[in-house]
Amino acid sequence: MRDQAIALLVPLRHAAWGGNQNNVLIAGYGYGTPFTQPCLYHGMDCLAVAQYISRIGLMLGGTEALASAKQQWVDSETWQPLRRLVEDTLVIRDPFEAFVAQNIAIDGLLYPLVFESVVDGVWAQNGGAAISMLAQFITDWGAEERKWADSVIKIAAAESAQNAAVITEWAGAWSARAAAALLPPVAAVLGSQADALVAHAVDMLQARLAKAGTPL
Repeated sequence: MRDQAIALLVPLRHAAWGGNQNNVLIAGYGYGTPFTQPCLYHGMDCLAVAQYISRIGLMLGGTEALASAKQQWVDSETWQPLRRLVEDTLVIRDPFEAFVAQNIAIDGLLYPLVFESVVDGVWAQNGGAAISMLAQFITDWGAEERKWADSVIKIAAAESAQNAAVITEWAGAWSARAAAALLPPVAAVLGSQADALVAHAVDMLQARLAKAGTPL
């Protein structure tokens, strides 16, 4: 269980850092303080998540766990789809597309899949309750973040049919990539269970988007 936690969780600190970078970009180049200021706060929360995951790695495996996770993120075939996805989002220059790609597609799948289904679900039921406790802040934060992200999408989609169509297109494209990128690292630790867990996360995201007025 410890090895699984190090293998799956610690490399995700790099993905969380990507969330920080994207939300800071949104804050810098977006329009309207009600939109940009929460993104700045959210970006700092993403940095906190990265630091929190780093602390979990240090507790479970010391500095060697952090070094190994970085090596996995850079070199392992398992992590390259997610790494490429994160790096591709870093060159998006439309603030709202960045919002959809990061806060709806990537985070909308990553946090429910990894921290709710795997950490609080599979692991907690199989002797990993301590890991669930260590990650409780991240799990709770992810649930709160989704409420805010959904409200932003709902308001934007309600402005016009054109808005809703563009958001739906972006969400569909980025969420498909996110689902495909998250499957390999989850499958590496959970095997055949990963397919059902990823499918469940996708179903939940589709239900959220439909409720917000942007059904995939």
